[in-house]
Amino acid sequence: MELVAKTLYGLEEVLKDEIIALGGKDVEVGNRVVTYKGDMKLLYESNLWLRTAISVLIPVKKFRFADEKDLYRKFSRINFSDFMGVKDTFAAKGAVNSDLFNHTGYPMLVLKDAIADHFRDKYGERPDVDLAKPKILFDVHIDGHACSVSLNSSGAPLYHRGYRKKTGDAPMNEVVAAGLIKLANWKGDSHFVDVTCGSGTLPIEAALIANGIPPNIARKSYGFQNWKNFDQQLWKSIFESAPKQPKRDLDIKIIGSDTDGDVILKARENIKALPLGKTISFEIKDFNDQMAPEGKGILICNPPYGERLKMDELDELYQGLGNFFKRKMQGYDCWVLSSNFDALKRIELKPSAKIQVYNGSLSCDFRKFEIFSGSLVEHKYGDRNKRREPKRNKKR
Repeated sequence: MELVAKTLYGLEEVLKDEIIALGGKDVEVGNRVVTYKGDMKLLYESNLWLRTAISVLIPVKKFRFADEKDLYRKFSRINFSDFMGVKDTFAAKGAVNSDLFNHTGYPMLVLKDAIADHFRDKYGERPDVDLAKPKILFDVHIDGHACSVSLNSSGAPLYHRGYRKKTGDAPMNEVVAAGLIKLANWKGDSHFVDVTCGSGTLPIEAALIANGIPPNIARKSYGFQNWKNFDQQLWKSIFESAPKQPKRDLDIKIIGSDTDGDVILKARENIKALPLGKTISFEIKDFNDQMAPEGKGILICNPPYGERLKMDELDELYQGLGNFFKRKMQGYDCWVLSSNFDALKRIELKPSAKIQVYNGSLSCDFRKFEIFSGSLVEHKYGDRNKRREPKRNKKR
């Protein structure tokens, strides 16, 4: 069975590695998607375990079409009774890149009409559309004259983890947060610090990774649970076998801090829905007062981009981050996500890596700053570059 996992720009390779680790076969990377082969068990596991997937689809039909009328004709050839009943609510969502349509939402309306007409002709009734919480969700992708129709097994996007009850301003998408952690190659074997944590998304996703707990362990429902062929026993066995307790031997610290006490309270509230125990410490603290846990570690932060701060305040914030890295984070890899490239320059450190990712609709740089203990020469070459006693000429 062909499966398609949708993701965000820049996270395709990360998602590919996740799918391979989960047992996917014939894995191929596309633009914001990864295709692979698997059975129904893998479909259920993908929804529970994939940290960087937005949704998991099963392709129903792929075809080419000439115009709007031909699109309706091709939609009408699909036997929608195979996937839903007349009493099931449904919706169609997707992406359209074609000059054939003045409005990108129009093909979804065409599909809606084709589904309604199918059931009216067959049963004399039309199923209802429910855009908010449909039982059956179809995904449409159109590129030029090519169209694919898929069943969305996830329903609501997979970044709706189920644990976040409260948020601050501009909360980070959970898929983005998990993707950043994966891009930074953090595997839960060293300390993790976020000094602008807001309502806690980055530290929470880090704690789930460190403890080997599925990202969607607190989620209550998926689209596939409304399907005609839903295997309740198979899903129950997959969910019950998933880890639900923090590791007892986890010898690292995960710290989230912020100057805003209200968002820290929200972060503490959010982790109550997860089996993380005391894995995370959320602190009301200015980053200048934050001490790095001793040993190896990583810092990932998502400071303000400038929407709610004046330019001089923003410059001061990013310059302060750079100074803080140099003073307090020696021996750590410090990663910063921002769409404000001018502000990033104020950190005044040379990044060792730059990765383009999207946070919502904003194109951002995810930059890595290696903060060495000692000099750069010592870090690169170790003892070989320590000063040696000059050689003395042997007496002849």
